Amino acid sequence: MRKGIIFSFEACVSCLVFLLILLTMPSQPTVSLKELALFQQENDLLRVWSSEYPSYTEIEEDLKKLFLDAEVFVDSRRVAETGKEKANSIASEAIIIDSYLTERKFKLIVYYE
Repeated sequence: MRKGIIFSFEACVSCLVFLLILLTMPSQPTVSLKELALFQQENDLLRVWSSEYPSYTEIEEDLKKLFLDAEVFVDSRRVAETGKEKANSIASEAIIIDSYLTERKFKLIVYYE
């Protein structure tokens, strides 16, 4: 009888120590899907632009509608920008053929916090 009581006391202490260890472990940061959503919006916008080659004013209007802080480069030349640069960014690139069958390299960079 005595051995059974000692065993259950040791088991309770072990469980308490295990629970304390679990409670003191740092929690993992919450996963944010913000980057994925921004990346998807970038790619969708580049697809739209590839089907209908936009003018520079249309590019700037699209940027203002979709993103607070972004910029577009066409053939390494800044065409449009909105907002100010922030610490984090996501970039997408695409080669788009214009109406004169000339390849243009579009680079879209979106900044976020």
